[in-house]
Amino acid sequence: MLTGYPPMLSRGLTLTELLIVLTLSAIVLAIAAPAMGQWVRDIEVRSSASSLLATLQAARAEAVTRNTSVRLQLPDAEGRPGWQLGCIQSTARCPTLIRQQATDLGTSVRWGAAMLTAMPSVGTVIAAGSGLPAGVRFDATGAAADIATGADIARIDVTYNNQPTTRRIVVLISAQGMARICDPSASASHPTSCD
Repeated sequence: MLTGYPPMLSRGLTLTELLIVLTLSAIVLAIAAPAMGQWVRDIEVRSSASSLLATLQAARAEAVTRNTSVRLQLPDAEGRPGWQLGCIQSTARCPTLIRQQATDLGTSVRWGAAMLTAMPSVGTVIAAGSGLPAGVRFDATGAAADIATGADIARIDVTYNNQPTTRRIVVLISAQGMARICDPSASASHPTSCD
């Protein structure tokens, strides 16, 4: 006579086991959520600083390509990201407005700027909106000579509004027209150090 396999016991989760798993999951999420929020804010600041650096480099390239002076203007007094790029003297080849990025009203990332003559040490935070609206002019050689005279901005701090613990990124612009990103919290031996 043929005998079948013994019946398999089908067993699910008990209510107690399910509650333990849910409780442990809630604890892990409660611990990880603030760190995740901080990480997202840091990424937003870094992204905004990188975008601003790319814009400064594009403005410099426009000046050289068009063989005329162009100005990158940061128009928002509250420091919200946004810019306008245009020629100083409007001609058929070089319009007053070449391109722009509308002010981002939905972000909490903020910019603050300083001229070379009033620039605090890199360890000091430039407040959101400070020194704005302002801009920088690049001449036909790509230089930003007005920085040396104190007429244009030489430093832009990118921060997260009302979050002092969020990473701050600094964009430095030289009178030669070169721009770079630095991290004030990086050690002096790190490539992104502001020293």
